This record gives sequence, structure tokens and C-alpha cells, in this order.
Amino acid sequence: MDLEIKKVAVVGAGAMGSGIAYVCAARGYTVSVMEVNDELLKKGLSRIRQMIVDGVGRGKLSPKDAEVILSRVKGATDIGEAGKDADIVIEAVYEDMKVKKDVFQKLDAACPPHAVLASNTSALSISEMAKATNRPDKVIGLHFFNPPYAMKLVEVVMGEQTSEETRQTADAFVRGLGKETVTVKDSAGFIVNRLVLPMLNEAVQLVFEEKKTTMEDVDKAVTLGMNFPVGPFRLADFVGLDVALAVLEHLYEAFGEKFKPSPILVEKVKNGQLGMKTRKGFYEY
Repeated sequence: MDLEIKKVAVVGAGAMGSGIAYVCAARGYTVSVMEVNDELLKKGLSRIRQMIVDGVGRGKLSPKDAEVILSRVKGATDIGEAGKDADIVIEAVYEDMKVKKDVFQKLDAACPPHAVLASNTSALSISEMAKATNRPDKVIGLHFFNPPYAMKLVEVVMGEQTSEETRQTADAFVRGLGKETVTVKDSAGFIVNRLVLPMLNEAVQLVFEEKKTTMEDVDKAVTLGMNFPVGPFRLADFVGLDVALAVLEHLYEAFGEKFKPSPILVEKVKNGQLGMKTRKGFYEY
């Protein structure tokens, strides 16, 4: 039987979680956004409000649309309250397996038996998260890209026990949000990060270790020669060097030497040069 999704819960209201919540509310879903305390929840809801205001400012939303979208979003600091009547939950918390498994265990207890439990992880194992639940067939990865309202792709990641019914439900839900999907079996880094992060490593080696060219020329070569919208250095600054490093470390652990993070990247993260969010990464902002 096809699951009709009416209520969405998003666990984690950071940049990704709030963006996903906004996209879902804008497409007509009732959305419950959960954070661990009132302060973080307030910040997350404020981000969502700002996205709505920006949408009005760009002429994408009317003031009436904005009011309706905002009315669909509710906040919660209790995971049981957020998940109690959800049809699908999207987890968007910190990229730490222990934290995520704890969230999935609590969601499994709190959510209705029919609910699909999805993770927005960019690299971690869906199969491992599913082990924390009694419904591994209903656990799936939905990797949105930043910012979720602008980026068209979502990677649909199948865990070892994810059912075909769950895949179809999740895929239809994502397409209903106006996104395109690709499907991949559970594997570190999935598709995009597994391809892009070695390019960043190679770019860092070319510029900083071999001193063969400049960051600007690498980014220019990739945008004009490969038709990418952005080069590896600008992309890393936008995503966050700490995020890029965490994913590379996970890939290194899974696949070995070819994914070993560049010492330059490690050093920058250690020094707090994380990209746009700290106003300094590979470039200064």
C-alpha cells in the first residue's frame, strides 16, 4: 500500500535542517522542526522565516504565500512530540554516527509504525543507522545539498535492508518537492562526495604542495574547462572545510590512501579557517 505523506518532521534546525523544513513547508506539508533546546530552535525557526522573507523579496512568494508557509511550520524540543504523528522524518543533526544512532533509536520509539526514517547524512552508513531501529526496512538516506531550496539534486541512499516500497515512497516524496533524484546503494560518500572530494585533495596538492598554479586558476579551469558552476576551492569554502575534512576522513577510513586528507586542509581546519562561515578558508570573505 502506498504511503501518503502529510506530516514531515525534521530533526536538527541548522543550515540544512531549516532549509529542508522550508522546502517541505513551501510544497504544502505540515512540518515539525525539532532542536535540542529553545535557543537552537529559535535560531532554526528564524532561519526559516528569513528564507520566506527572502522569497518574498525576490518575488518568488506573495505575502499571503509567506503567511501560509510559515503557519505550516511548528517547533519542538522533544523528539517524541516532533515525531509522534510524522509520516516521514528527516534527520539533519551533526555528522557523528553515535549521535545519529541515538536519534534513530528515539525516533523509532516515537514515530508511528508506518513512518519512514531518513537521514540527510552526506557520507555515513545508512545500514549502520538502521541497526538502531526495529524498522530497518523503513530507514533510508535522503542527502539534500546546500542550500536545499536552490539545489535540485537529492541522493536517495539504500541501506542493506531498505525495502523497495520505502525507496519508492521516499523518491516520490522528494520529486514532489521539485527535486531530481539519483539512487545509490549504501557506500561511504555516496556519489557526489566520492567524486568531488578527491578533486579537492588534488587541487590542494597542485597549488600548495607542488606550487604549479594558483587557486584562482584552478577554480577558473574547472568552471570554464569542465563547465562546473564553481571550482573546488570556492566549493570547499561554501560547504565548510570542516565538513569536507570530516567526509574525507570517513572516505579514507573506508577506501584507503587515495582519500587521505591533505595536510593543508587538516591545518586550516585546526586553525579555524573553515570557509565562508568564519570569513576565511582558502579565500577570505
